[in-house]
Amino acid sequence: MFREMLKLLTKTGKRDLIISSVFFALYGLSSIAMIVIVFSILFQIFDGTSLDMLYKYFIAIGLLVVFKGICNMVADMKKHSAGFDIVQQIRERMIIKLKKFSLGFYTNERLGEINTILHKDVDNMSLVVGHMWSRMFGDFLIGAVVFVGLASIDFKLSIIMAVSVPIALIFLYLTIKQSEKIENQNNSALLDMVSLFVEYVRGIPVLKSFSNNKSLDNELMNKTKKFGKTSKVASRFKAKQLSIFGFLLDIGYLVLLITGAILVTKGSLDVLHFIIFAVISKEFYKPFASMEQHYMYYVSAIDSYERLSRILYADVIPDKVNGIVPKDNDIAFENIDFSYEKDEFKMEKLSFSIAEKTMTALVGESGSGKTTITNLLLRFYDVHKGKITLGGTDIRDIPYDELLDRISIVMQNVQLFDNTIEENIRVGKKGATKEEIIKAAKKARIHDFIMSLPKGYKTDIGENGGILSGGQRQRISIARAFLKDAPILILDEMTSNVDPVNESLIQDAITELAKNRTVLVVAHHLKTIQKADQILVFQKGNLLEKGKHGELLEKDGYYTKLWKAQYEV
Repeated sequence: MFREMLKLLTKTGKRDLIISSVFFALYGLSSIAMIVIVFSILFQIFDGTSLDMLYKYFIAIGLLVVFKGICNMVADMKKHSAGFDIVQQIRERMIIKLKKFSLGFYTNERLGEINTILHKDVDNMSLVVGHMWSRMFGDFLIGAVVFVGLASIDFKLSIIMAVSVPIALIFLYLTIKQSEKIENQNNSALLDMVSLFVEYVRGIPVLKSFSNNKSLDNELMNKTKKFGKTSKVASRFKAKQLSIFGFLLDIGYLVLLITGAILVTKGSLDVLHFIIFAVISKEFYKPFASMEQHYMYYVSAIDSYERLSRILYADVIPDKVNGIVPKDNDIAFENIDFSYEKDEFKMEKLSFSIAEKTMTALVGESGSGKTTITNLLLRFYDVHKGKITLGGTDIRDIPYDELLDRISIVMQNVQLFDNTIEENIRVGKKGATKEEIIKAAKKARIHDFIMSLPKGYKTDIGENGGILSGGQRQRISIARAFLKDAPILILDEMTSNVDPVNESLIQDAITELAKNRTVLVVAHHLKTIQKADQILVFQKGNLLEKGKHGELLEKDGYYTKLWKAQYEV
């Protein structure tokens, strides 16, 4: 874990970590130096030296106070800087990685896990790097210096002083496994609670409409109570464990005092030396006492690192960055086998082709495989057998960015961001000018509406476009597609759940958008695709029929059944 975390740090982060460690060590050593100077002053006073001759010691203490303050400030600043560096590096890598996973990766449970990672787990890594690593070097250096210094006065007493340390560390080592197990159970309960909470918040509109059904409320309450119980168990175990650890160190100090007192009474140890041991040995125990905190960081970090690893080092959809650029935009599905995990849905030996600059409609009941076709073309999932080609090239051999650059998507459930209208349209083309955005909005028949708003294109639309109607949100999605100007267009259920005015505007915009492009339409409203060059009819992943609207009606097959079900009621 530590080696992998160090790899994530940038050069600046590693430098800050080293600087922080050095200055924390200097801070601790200066504290010991002050104690030594104080004892020197006491020795001088016992020897009868006048206060006038001690000014140099007081100056030295004053300089050390200033030096300690500087060391503490620099160490703290660099500690936080190193911690922020690891947080930034982890989050940046996660952002890059999350876009490369298949859609199957994003279950409700996984979304809850990602939320926990981005907050709690990343913070735990920051604590390990910024607080634990930066102090450990200084702590061990201080302990070693104090031991060597006291051993030069009385070696046997120094050994007695140090005996309790390995005993306390062995106790900590023997209880680590149990501590990890309890921490894992607590974190698992937290993930369950967060995952269900994500699902709960998403479903609030439905839950409010079925207010009498409290089953999900009760389940969330139970998850919350379970997390509360596991948190208490983890806290109590830590409290007991660390209390015993501290007790063992204190026993060592007590044995030191008793032994030292006995040696003084027997005349085997000078009183001043005993006082030196009694005072400075506390500085020896301090670094080991701080291991309580280091240990807590370590236990939390182990579980956090496991979850981080599941994201940072998980397999992604392979991408051939230097792959083949297709010569055209003909699409072919050749003997495709595909199924989802834990799902009965299956595609077997599916084959069909789509000529460039033609419209193909995908038709069938819910769950028949229409959206799966578009997901496979976009490589949101990879096929199990067979291949999908674009311009005669297997899409797995095309650079992923090149593939996505060739495809625009206009979905029924439009995803907008909590930003301005201008920035939401600019999603279609990075770095697009204001003029390009306005031109795209005009083609999408949304420009006039935007200009009617007080802030125009600078209007903040809220979370997922909350201030807009469904039709307005869809037209912004269409504006994105115009801005992207990709040769392939995927349309998913564009005219459902909108009023007649918006539907007319959307249909006009779609008609213009589809010109001179390869178009795939996922449709349930069959009247909208009567002019399609090709209609593919699916049922449970199987391609039952294909042809034009009139041809399919003449066959009087499954398509005719769907048509009659919609328009001859």
